[in-house]
This record gives sequence, C-alpha cells and structure tokens, in this order.
Amino acid sequence: MIWRWFWREWRSPSLLIVWLALTLAVACVLALGSLSDRMEKGLTQQGRDYMAGDRTLQSSREVPQAWLDEARQSGLTVARQLTFMTMTFAGDTPQLASVKAVDDLYPMFGALSTAPAGLKPKAGTVLAAPRLLALLNLKSGGNLDVGDTTLRIAGEVIQEPDAGFNPFQTAPRLLMNLADVEKTGAIQPGSRLTWRYKFTGTPEQLGRYDSFIASNIKPDQRWISIENSEDALGKSMQRASQFLLLSALLTLMLAIAAVAVAMNHYCRSRYDLVAVLKTLGANRAALRKLIVGQWLAVLLLAATFGSLCGKGFEIVLLHMLRPVLPGELPPASGWPWLWAIGSLFIISLLVGLRPYKLLLATQPLRVLRRDAVANVWPLKVFLPITALVIVALLAMLVGGSKMLWVLIAGIVLLSLLLGGLGWGGLLILRRLVVRNMAFRLAVNRLLRQPWTTLSQLATFSLSFMLLALLLVMRGDLLDRWQQQLPPESPNYFLLNLTREQVPQVKTFLEQHQVEPQTFYPIARVRLTEINQRKADPSLDNALQRELNLTWQAQRPEHNPLTAGSWPPKQGEVSMEEALADRLGVKLGDTLTFTGDTQTFTAKISSLRKVDWESLRPNFFFIFPPGALDAQPQTWLTSFRLDGNTALLAQLNRAFPTLSLLDIGSLLKQTGQVMAQVSQALEVMVVLVTACGVLLLLAQIQVGMRQRRQELVVYRTLGAGKKLLRGTLWWEFILLGGVSGLAAAAGAEAALWGLQRKVFDFPWQPDFVLWLALPLTGAILLSLCGGWLGGRLIKGKALFRSYNAS
Repeated sequence: MIWRWFWREWRSPSLLIVWLALTLAVACVLALGSLSDRMEKGLTQQGRDYMAGDRTLQSSREVPQAWLDEARQSGLTVARQLTFMTMTFAGDTPQLASVKAVDDLYPMFGALSTAPAGLKPKAGTVLAAPRLLALLNLKSGGNLDVGDTTLRIAGEVIQEPDAGFNPFQTAPRLLMNLADVEKTGAIQPGSRLTWRYKFTGTPEQLGRYDSFIASNIKPDQRWISIENSEDALGKSMQRASQFLLLSALLTLMLAIAAVAVAMNHYCRSRYDLVAVLKTLGANRAALRKLIVGQWLAVLLLAATFGSLCGKGFEIVLLHMLRPVLPGELPPASGWPWLWAIGSLFIISLLVGLRPYKLLLATQPLRVLRRDAVANVWPLKVFLPITALVIVALLAMLVGGSKMLWVLIAGIVLLSLLLGGLGWGGLLILRRLVVRNMAFRLAVNRLLRQPWTTLSQLATFSLSFMLLALLLVMRGDLLDRWQQQLPPESPNYFLLNLTREQVPQVKTFLEQHQVEPQTFYPIARVRLTEINQRKADPSLDNALQRELNLTWQAQRPEHNPLTAGSWPPKQGEVSMEEALADRLGVKLGDTLTFTGDTQTFTAKISSLRKVDWESLRPNFFFIFPPGALDAQPQTWLTSFRLDGNTALLAQLNRAFPTLSLLDIGSLLKQTGQVMAQVSQALEVMVVLVTACGVLLLLAQIQVGMRQRRQELVVYRTLGAGKKLLRGTLWWEFILLGGVSGLAAAAGAEAALWGLQRKVFDFPWQPDFVLWLALPLTGAILLSLCGGWLGGRLIKGKALFRSYNAS
C-alpha cells in the first residue's frame, strides 16, 4: 500500500520537486565536503612538506627531555634542529655563516634540494650555500673550518623545505649534522641559539600532544602548525580553508531554503487529497503510516541518488583539477558522508515536520470549505525554535566559527530590510501612474498577497545574497593572493650594507639595469619600558628578543595609517597596530628602547597596519630620519633579477661583506599553492552557483500553481495571452529587482564582517553589487518565470488545469 501510494505520488510534479531539492542538497554537500576534505588533506600534506613536520616547537634553549619523552610515548616521531651564527674559514679567509644543524631524520617531509642531488648532512660533512662557497672561493669536496673543527664540503644546499622567509638573515646557509656541533666549540654561554623540534604523527596523537604543550609552553617558546603559521604560505592556507568552509556553509543554507520551499509546497498541494481520504473513512493511523512511509521513501531515494551524483561531481571536479593538484590526493574521510546524509535527515525533519503535521491534521471539512486549515504549531513559535536548532547544529558543525555568526547577521539584516525596503518599494510602485496594464496587474497581485510576496522575496534575496558573498569573497581572496605575489616582486634581498656602501651598491645595480627598491637602515634594539615601567616579556614574544628598527621619511605604501599622523617627528615613533593592541598601548604613550650604545625614549605618534604576509621588509617601529644615528646600523634593500646569475657573482666580488638572500624558490613554492587553491575555488564557485540557480527554478516552480489559477480567472474575463504573458514578466522582474536590492544590502553587511573579522581584508563598499544584483535578479527571474509562465499560457492549458482542479 505504501509503495503504491508512493508510486502514485511520485508521478506528481510536487513530490518530484521535493525529491530534486533533497537530492541536490545531498549531492552538493557530499561533493563539496569530500573535495574540501581531500583538498584540505592535500594542502596540509603540502604544508607539512614546507614545515618538514606536522608541528614545530621553537625555543631559545633546549626544552626539557621529559617533553620529548612524552612525545615519543604518545607515538610521535621527533627530530631536532639547532641554528646559530658562527665564523667559517677557508685558510685565512673568514666568512660569517648561518649554521643549521640537523639530525639524521631531517627532513621528515618535503625535499632537500642539493647539488649533487640526494645528499644529506652526515657526520663529518657539511652542505654549503653556493654563495658561501663563492665568498670563500671553495668547491665541493674541499674542507671548511667551522670553529675548532674541519669538515668536508659534501655538496651545495640549493633549497631547504622549511627555509621560510627572513629578510634579516644576514649570512649564507651552512647545513651540518647535529653530532658535529659540540666539536666546533661555537656554542658558548650567551650564544644566541634557536632550537627547533619537529614532530609528526597521526591527528589524534598530535591533538593529545597539543594539549600537553599548551599547559607547559613558556612565553619565549612557540608551538607552530601550518594553521597558525605567520608566514605568507600559512596565512594563504588558513584563508583557503576558511573559504572552503564558507562554500560548505553557503551550500548548506541554500539546501535548507530549497527543502523548506519544496516541502511546504508539496504538503499544501495534498491538503485536499487527505481531506477526501478522511471523508471516505481513512483513520489517522493509516494516514500516518502512508505519509511517514512515503517520507522515508523519498529520503532514501534522495540519499541514494544524491550520493551517486555527489561522487560523480567529485570525480568531475578532481579530473578538472588534476593538472594543478599536488599529486594524488588522499582519500576523503567518512565525515562528508555523515555530513551529507545527516544533513538530509536533520534538515528534512526540521523544515518538514510542521508541513507534514499540518497535512496529517487536515480536517475533512476542507472538502466543503477550502479555508479550513488545522492550527498546528503556530509559526511564531515553530520558526524561532527551528531557527535556533539549525543555528546550533551549524555551530557544532563549524566549531563556532565567526564566519557563521557573520552570515547569520547578514541574513537577519536582510530579513529586516525586506519588511521595509521590499514592501515599501512595492507600495511606491503602486502609487505611480503607469498606463501599462500588465505592470499594474503585476504590482496589484504582489500587494494583494503580502505574506506570499514577502516569503518569495525572502527566498530570492537569500539566494542572491549567498551567491554574491561567494563570488565576491572568491574574487577578493584571489586578488589578495595576487597582491602578495605581484609579477615584479623582488626575488633577492641585499643585507648587511654599511652607510658608505649604499650609494655604491645603488650605482652598481643601476649600471646593470637593475632597479633597487627602498634602502632601509636597520638597528637592532630591545623594547625595555612602556610608559616608564619595565615591559613584561610575557605580553608578547617581541619583548623577548631584539627588534629590527628603521627610519624613513616616506611612509611605506604597503603600510596604511590607521591612527595618528605621518611623519613622526623627533622623539616620536610610528608603531604597528597589532603589536600595540597586544601590548595595550595607544597614541601618546611612551616607549623606551635599549640598544648597544644608549637608551632612548619615543612617543607613539601613529599606528600602521602591516601586512606580514607580503614578501617585503616590514617593521614594528619606524622612526624619523636621524633618530637612530647613534646606534650601530646596517642597511637592507631588495631587487628583482630574472636570469643573469653572473651578475650576482660580480656583486659578491665587488662587495664581499654583503649578504644576499634568494627568495625565488619561496616565491615559486607559494605561487604553486595559490594556483592550486584558486583553481579549486573557481570550480566550487561554479558548483555552488549551479545549486543556487536550481534553487531559484524550484522556487519559481512552487508558485506556479497559484498563478495558474489566477491566470485562468484573467483568461475567463477576456484577458489576452499578450497581457497575461506581460503580467508574468513584470511580476518576476519586480520580484528580481527588489530581491536583488535587498540582497545587496545584506551582502554588504555580511562582507563587512567576513572581510574584517574573518579574512582580515580591508573593507570598502562594493557599489557594483548595488547595480549588478538588482539587474541580475530581474533578468534571471524574468527569464525563468517568463519561460515557465509561457508554458501555462499556451493553447488551452489554462482551461484544462482549471477543470482538473
């Protein structure tokens, strides 16, 4: 009986819309969830390669052995690194080198690029940067004196997987084995050391150790993962993950809207049928069995077909992305399946329970009176409870991300705007004296049914707003990445210049058609007092080390002012705003710095926003010219050089004391990650946009039954097909235009929150939204509504539908 009922109902368009909406929800959520999960795992793997581990513990001293024992007992693999500066010698020629001593596990992830290939720093040997060999006039196979010991040069180190970006690294790299450090005698009391411990293991093991470290870590130590890395790659991957989460949230919200619209429409269309069955003697238990059985059958079919479609979408997406993916992606976990199927049942239960309850409670009196509707669960009670439950479930799903609250705030604002903007706009249109009969009929029909009109405006506006958010944020995200790596980004840094060498180096580069960037003076000092009180090192790790200060007459273009005025005067300083927030200081406060030669005080005159992700020199503090003249100074600049590596050798020979930092490999690595992520985001935008368009079609189709009955009345009163067609076109144009206008306001509010609070982008009004959304909404709805409405008007379809009803 249940399956005969289901098969009979299955052929009706109403139930087909419900099934399509649920199938679409499962397919999109599963496809996006699986792809996001696999992409996140793939990007995490790539991040592990760039970190040479899953986690890094950085410390200025050796950590307690008990910490490492705890890690190994937890199942983690631990590798050790030590970096320090020391002098190296080739005969009587000295050269300062940045030594990185590693154990035999290095690197646990990623590839160490050497010449010849496949080398590792074994005990008794070193790998030297090509620039170090050039400065010392050595070659592979020779000997190098490091402190008290002599080590053989096994080859050249070209690129380290975990090199990172540090424009203040003032010496070329020397890679050696940790077992040889004690022999060098370079480590003495007071030596400036950096210990790095690399950890790898399963997510569960890492999670347990995360908790252990969080309760034991000291203020001068850092626990680093790819998620909290502060470099350009880490920030880019964080934003990529946030965008994937945003895509999933938008898809889920569109799915909820689609299911709510479709289920309400189907149940309303079956009131008459249930009333007739009750009149013929069907009892409540039998009807409940039929309705619940049919509901479960629809959910089962939606889950089955949605899963198949979702896996198909995933295969297509992976095929499209294969040229830019980092090898084979790891398989997805079971969470996307649980998310998709769980979302199907929870969404259908939440938004379908009341419509089905109303359907089951339909009174037999409806056979005689069509206005007889059961009073079950008033909307003023049911809607708030449902909304709270849905928000709670989404919060559990995304871990209470700020992104969810920003989206909800945008939706709430959108709902408030609909009451005033949407309804007020239609009232204004009615007061206009327009001779076009089709336009007047369209406006009157929309105003005659306020709740229906407002519900349509709400669903259309929500769809447009969510799609606009995804498109705009995707564009902003890619633009942001491109700004980080513009085509002419400097790929070499020159460091350790003296004041006298600045004009000489500038002339040398200009003679070889190379344009240097800004020359920055560098003085290394400590921030020791805040408002004449000793600075507490626990406030920020910037207080635990020497800072690189500079002076500039011109404000760096990539450092916009957020407070105060430029330039700082004598006795003043411009400060980075994030550090000011962490230290709790403001404009007018005084800071005391201690350098090698003197202590001096400066008042904060301005705050700057510093983009630490950009591969450009950035500073916490910028002083006016002359303020640091009493401090020992070196100078820093950058330039771009494509090819012509012979010029670098000439530069080394002309200025042997300079340090040259090549960041070309880092630029290439970061660019590859950005290209891969941007391709994935483009495909996701297409998929979610398709989901939104299908939702719009479902929403338009839902309202066609009532329009069909009204068109029958108009046709009976003598209205021609041209007038009916024009009425439909104008109605959907008005719905689309007003919905687009409200969606633009809601999108602006949500974009403000997302860009400033989640993605950390500068926000400014997007005036294109205010033009594009109303125009796109009017065109899209008029085309869809006009096409579907045209099918109603053809031939005698109106009279047949009227007689059938």
